[in-house]
Amino acid sequence: MPPQETTPLLPHPAVRNDALRTRKPRVKQVLSYALLLLLGVGLGAGAVLGWQHRPKREDKGPMVPPIYKLPPPTGLPRNPAYLIGPSRAAVASEDKTCSDLGLAILQRNGTAVDAAITTTLCIGLLNAFSSGIGGGGFALVSIPPHSEFKDKGVTAIDFRETSPAASHAEMYTKTGRGASQVGGLAVGVPGELRGLEEAHKLYGKLAWHELVEPVEELARSGWQVSRELARRLRIFGAFMRKDPVWAAVYAPRGDLLVEGDWISRPTYANTLSKIAKHGPGALYSGEIADDIVETVKKDGGILTHADLAGYKAHVYPAISGQFRGQTVYTADAPASGGVMLGMLQIMDPLLAPLRGAACFGEEQSHQLIEAMKFAFGARSEVCDPRFARNLTRLAEFRTPAWADAQRAKITNTTHEPAYYGLETEPITDSGTTHLSVIDQWGGAASVTSTVNLIWGSHVMCPKTGIILNDEQDDFAVPGAPDAFGLPPSPHNYPAPGKRPLSSTAPTIVHAPDGRVVGVLGGSGGSRIFPAVAMVLLNLACGDDISAAIERPRLHDQVLPPVTTLEVGPEGVNKTWLAALKKRGHNIGQFDINVGASEVQAVVVDKRGVWAASDSRKNGVAAGY
Repeated sequence: MPPQETTPLLPHPAVRNDALRTRKPRVKQVLSYALLLLLGVGLGAGAVLGWQHRPKREDKGPMVPPIYKLPPPTGLPRNPAYLIGPSRAAVASEDKTCSDLGLAILQRNGTAVDAAITTTLCIGLLNAFSSGIGGGGFALVSIPPHSEFKDKGVTAIDFRETSPAASHAEMYTKTGRGASQVGGLAVGVPGELRGLEEAHKLYGKLAWHELVEPVEELARSGWQVSRELARRLRIFGAFMRKDPVWAAVYAPRGDLLVEGDWISRPTYANTLSKIAKHGPGALYSGEIADDIVETVKKDGGILTHADLAGYKAHVYPAISGQFRGQTVYTADAPASGGVMLGMLQIMDPLLAPLRGAACFGEEQSHQLIEAMKFAFGARSEVCDPRFARNLTRLAEFRTPAWADAQRAKITNTTHEPAYYGLETEPITDSGTTHLSVIDQWGGAASVTSTVNLIWGSHVMCPKTGIILNDEQDDFAVPGAPDAFGLPPSPHNYPAPGKRPLSSTAPTIVHAPDGRVVGVLGGSGGSRIFPAVAMVLLNLACGDDISAAIERPRLHDQVLPPVTTLEVGPEGVNKTWLAALKKRGHNIGQFDINVGASEVQAVVVDKRGVWAASDSRKNGVAAGY
């Protein structure tokens, strides 16, 4: 029987069970994984298509290539996916070791925030290509109404990196955009520890040192290189072999480490020991701060002791919107939570009468693409609120009135870029992680942290082992178009103390009675907020949380004029694809195992707590 337009885009590959299981590999699958490994080696060695290109210091071009150069579908098997539950409490992160470490904190009667702190620090150790204390991000904390903690409700914490005091709008016009991506001039003021500190003040139960010490011990004793770390080293790690500071960690015998090798970071363990003993402030003054400032200055940067000492995280009530009768909380600008709420509100009445396969037909997929494009149009106006020309305009994007107006513009075909209100180029921040936690009391933490691009600025402090961000690249550069020739936006020029636009959207969902029923967020640059929105839409259409995460995703950010589509071994519904092309969509397919975006989530239903981490990044959640 030929596929119908209402058939799901791809058959769902996720494991749908109530216990921790994985697919049993067969000989054919083993051979396929070997082929995928060879593909990765080829990509890493040659980067023939320019995929995920990192420039040399003198390279003036953009570091991130066009999204349409992602590797094509291979037909190889999906990474294994896991659904954890039902449980009393759970942690979902991109690495099993870190999920387990966070779970151990919950089992010691720690809160969701306690577990999130340990898990965040663990990811920064094991997957330093994603995040670390040299970076920053956003978090949401939901405190149970019956707890002894005074600040009830949902609180947002903005610990996004800030531009140094000596920065200015023209700082990259002479050096070229490459200087905002690699080297000391790319480094913004780190915020992760200050953000975790504020979260701990709100809803921390265990002592600070108890949360840091497990990660310190792991850094000192070491661990085995995971498949995901090995993949990133293979593709992005060539620069490490030429730098003795990096080589000491990732290429101690001359060659880059591979999956299964033993790795440790003793220098970084010493830094974590000081942070455990003296608190987060240890990074912002004293010996650690000296090493950061000295390293950045030596590499051409402008970060100072005053920049570090003056950094503060912003704490404020989370913004929210209604979706399917529930309240969705998220982070405000410069994060992309507000436009994610707008996208959800555009789609809500369109999908409300539908369930199951009917949600993923050709018409519904067209509407989803259009809603996403209107969200990206709005996002092009988002910036640090303290530098915004019109704060009212930023708030409009999450209102029902704005969503109604955009929904009315959706026609039977797609349109030219100007139709969607796009003012500037999309920002790409690929080196990002997200983790979600729900504790036994119903408290929740949703944390997204980043060093921006993979391994940040490629600057590691020799005395502390801290890997520094390249968050300055999330600013626009006057007169310097991006890879697609798109003009920069004055909304997002560098300025002293300014926080750049971010794609992140940490999210917590409350039922009408105020109970936490969902915690989620993602990584993957400009794909983050659409991916989180699509997982919420998939849940509303009847998927369990693992199925909702694993379902292949579409992405369209208006420019370049292409809709990218993840494709797994099942292939594509050709009838569905032809119908979208007839509506004017330019569909570009790429292999789903590339991991262009990933979502980690924990949800609650009548049976208990369920958790799932995205197979695209080989993540595994944990629960008890």
